[in-house]
This record gives sequence, structure tokens and C-alpha cells, in this order.
Amino acid sequence: MRDIAYEQALLRDQRRMLRILDEYSRENTDTWTERDFLAIQRALQVYIESFIGMARYFVQQKYNLSVSQSREAIDELKSRGELTVQQHEELLKIIGFRNVLVHDYLELNDGIVQAVVIKRHYAIIDCLILDWQQALAFL
Repeated sequence: MRDIAYEQALLRDQRRMLRILDEYSRENTDTWTERDFLAIQRALQVYIESFIGMARYFVQQKYNLSVSQSREAIDELKSRGELTVQQHEELLKIIGFRNVLVHDYLELNDGIVQAVVIKRHYAIIDCLILDWQQALAFL
């Protein structure tokens, strides 16, 4: 059974984080302060985690499968044709980056964070979320 409130909460957080990240992607990185880097890291973490939540939820709703790990959801979506090989590989990198944000924050390289934001490596997430949201409407 769909949980519309959960979907709306996820989408609300995703839109907010996407807006923040996109604003930073258009700014001159030379003006980014330490506080900006921390805000960006947090926005990336929340954005990616909400995507993982949506992927797990989508697998549960569409295929009636419960997956506990983020990688399981992505692998399942690939095996069922919901993701291309290229999308799958890109998403695994994004999830890996989230793990670095959360677990290796002491070793985090600001240059990598900058590149992720400027090149909008997170943009694939928005397209997939929109596709999944439309698919959920027909379940």
C-alpha cells in the first residue's frame, strides 16, 4: 500500500536539497566558505539518502520486495530493467560518495565536493525520482 505522506516528505526534502545544490553549482567556487562546504556536504548527504529511501520504497511498492541495503535496491532495479548498466554504475558511485560523506568526513577532499556540485553529478537522481513517481501513480 502506498504511503503518500512518505512520498511527499521525500520529494519535499529532495526538491529542497536539489535547489540548494543547484544554487551552489552556479556560484563561483572561489567564494565558497567553510560553512558553504559544510552546507553542500549536508545537502548532498540528505539528497542521496532520500534517493536511497525512494529506491527502496519503489522496489517495495512495484515488486513487493523488501530490501534493507541501498545497493540491493539499485541492483534489483537494474536486474528488472528499471536502470541501465550506465545508470546503475553512476548510482553506485553516488552511493559510494554518500558513504564517504558520512563515514570518511575527516578525509573528505573539498576539490571532489566542488567537482560533484559544479558538474552536477547528482543530477541523474532527479530524473529517476520523477520517473518512479510517475510509475507509482499507476500502481
